[in-house]
Amino acid sequence: MVNTTRDRGGLTMLLRDVALPMALYYVLRSFEVDALWALLISAVPPVLRTGYVLARHRRIDPIGAFVLAVLLVNSAVAIFSGDPRLLLVRSAWLTLPLGVVMLASLVVGRRPLPFRAACALQPARAGHLDRLWGLSRPFRERWRSATLWCGAGCLLLGCAVVVLAFTLPVDVVPFLDAVLTAGSVVLGVKLMRQRLGINRPVDA
Repeated sequence: MVNTTRDRGGLTMLLRDVALPMALYYVLRSFEVDALWALLISAVPPVLRTGYVLARHRRIDPIGAFVLAVLLVNSAVAIFSGDPRLLLVRSAWLTLPLGVVMLASLVVGRRPLPFRAACALQPARAGHLDRLWGLSRPFRERWRSATLWCGAGCLLLGCAVVVLAFTLPVDVVPFLDAVLTAGSVVLGVKLMRQRLGINRPVDA
């Protein structure tokens, strides 16, 4: 039941943050809106949602604040340069730093970034997860392995987006970016579950 709820939440996220901006872009282009402005307008829903989440919780969420800052800075740079390709790489501005931070957390942090994120998102289970981290070596190794795969995947996805953005026609990239992002998220969730043994007892 929990996995079904999470799957539905993940699907909602993909539809809202990936499919909706892509569809909005192509609708605007069908009305002959300039590619730069179509990309800017299609980025509005994710920006509004991130701003709403920050305002609703009335606290600074570092990840949400970072996403919002990247989107706003990227949009400003693209407007001043007049180059729509700078907007096509906006997802890489998120995935590349995220991948670096994930991999770095394996070396310099006491806990991998995804583990800390899981504890923050599930405060009721944070104490239990922390105890398992201290008691179970297999548990720690699963989280480290998942972090390694996820971090490497973020770097590969970011690099792929940059290559697509600067080598293909502008109107082709939003569709390919959406497909690549959705596929990466689905594959990433599947790999994370396998690496973390979601279907096994949590203290195994």
